[in-house]
Amino acid sequence: MKIAIAGFGALGSRLGVKLQTAGHEVTGIDGWPAHIAAINTNGLTVVHDDLPPKKYFVPVVTPKEVTGEFDLIILLTKTPQLDRMLTDIAPIITQKTQLLVLSNGLGNIEVIEKHVARDQILAGVTLWTSSLVKPGEIHTTGTGSIKLQAIGHADAISVAAALNKAGLNVEITQDVLTAIWHKAGINSVLNPLSVLLNANISEFGTAGNGMDLALHILDEIQKVGATQGVKVDITGIMNDLTDLLKPENAGNHYPSMYQDIQNGKRTEIDFLNGFFAKIGRQEHIDTPFNALVTALVHAKEDIERVKLAKKQETFEI
Repeated sequence: MKIAIAGFGALGSRLGVKLQTAGHEVTGIDGWPAHIAAINTNGLTVVHDDLPPKKYFVPVVTPKEVTGEFDLIILLTKTPQLDRMLTDIAPIITQKTQLLVLSNGLGNIEVIEKHVARDQILAGVTLWTSSLVKPGEIHTTGTGSIKLQAIGHADAISVAAALNKAGLNVEITQDVLTAIWHKAGINSVLNPLSVLLNANISEFGTAGNGMDLALHILDEIQKVGATQGVKVDITGIMNDLTDLLKPENAGNHYPSMYQDIQNGKRTEIDFLNGFFAKIGRQEHIDTPFNALVTALVHAKEDIERVKLAKKQETFEI
């Protein structure tokens, strides 16, 4: 397949390398000039676990520079920037292009429907992880998986086969919404708590009350889900969290929200814990833990951006 990856950051880079290695023609699309320049000049450096670094050469362009036609566009842009990304890359989206969204958070499908027909959309969740260490370099650990579903009549079988050719462990599901809420539950624990506790996933697991905090967050999400017709399996999420704590899986990984905070970026907290708190208010469900976590992460965003601005005179707050 000819594949574009919109959002060629940590995870997009990891998936891009695997897809290119499997023989697909891959183009990265990203908005960070330093990252684009580093990859196009010196290649993408990938450090996997304790193995020696390897170089890969995947062409990367900005959203307004990309040209051509693609069989598949994988969307890994964070939800707050998704609408802008789709607007910028509209010239490369034809009626035959399929779009697979793997971004974290809720509300992505509704955004994509403003730009393309439902029959072009596939939605999924992924447990693959990656860390962007510096422009042009990622560190990866463990393995992962993807669950996806055609929202309308998109060709999920062909897309899954192409991704599985790259060893991405794809499974087609008929209930992707439940899977998306499941992943959002995981992210609503690990992402903000890694930020607030300044910890990677394994380090979070050493907190004596870490899993108690997780249960409080997930209990609220389950109650909110019930008002939306979504069954949230707390036991299943807790089992997945326990597996992710292991270093051989994702334990050494710092979640994307932690990475965003360190880079002075706004996070997707409003589309995780903030989303659940918002629906809770609408449905008259108390969500004090999710509301507090959302407020604290926003405060952390402000503090870290001011610190970074003081270090970099050209940094824009």
